[in-house]
Amino acid sequence: MTELDVVTYGFSLTSDQGGLGWSSVSLLKVADKNILIDTGPSGRRGLLVNALKSKGLTPDEIDTVILTHLHWDHCQNVDLFPNASILVHPKEIDYNKNPNTYDYNASYAVASMLETMKVTPISDGDKITEEITIIDTPGHTLGHLSVQVQIEEDRVLIAGDAMPDAATIERKLPYNVFFDVKAATESVERMMDSSDVFYPGHDRPFRLDQVDGGGVQYLHGPTQVEVLASDEGANIAPSMTYNVQSIRQPNIDLVQN
Repeated sequence: MTELDVVTYGFSLTSDQGGLGWSSVSLLKVADKNILIDTGPSGRRGLLVNALKSKGLTPDEIDTVILTHLHWDHCQNVDLFPNASILVHPKEIDYNKNPNTYDYNASYAVASMLETMKVTPISDGDKITEEITIIDTPGHTLGHLSVQVQIEEDRVLIAGDAMPDAATIERKLPYNVFFDVKAATESVERMMDSSDVFYPGHDRPFRLDQVDGGGVQYLHGPTQVEVLASDEGANIAPSMTYNVQSIRQPNIDLVQN
């Protein structure tokens, strides 16, 4: 039996000063094997270690790490897992050895890390176990992959940034596309056709609502983030405003072409 748990929930934050992203990290337990999907950014390193500890695990007990893609916010902590086999799409490996100029999302340091680790290329149709299958979902990046898991009656997809949030269902497109718009749209269609439950890269897990005219039903996870500031030294902390928009316009920056 395969068990799926969220180690850290993903969030995305945009502002007039730029954007930030913290990816989801998921844990699959199959018999006595621990499989981690993505590792998150270095800014969450302590959080990741502590979250694993709360689940009775140390980084040394992770057997396999699957990386959906090699953007920094999904893979910077891969070096925490020296005993693990690292599974990643070969196109991601090749591209990140020599990324295009101005592709600031590529993690140059991780490309060097992977050269010293046990890396196995994986792609569409590869099976990790009988219940865990790899699906190619390019568009966000050229070698993006997602992980499909059969859990009881549900086809569950750990989608990474091919489906970063629930609104991807409505947009039919992730909110960041760095490789190809057509491929990204086709990947969303394929994911919706092949799965019932989704664990997105920067949002809470959700289920497609097939009864009340479509839409999504969130399953679990925190619904707020605390932002901290300080007025030490008699400085005045900047005020914060929070605006909710009905539509998030996708960022189409085809830097990988």
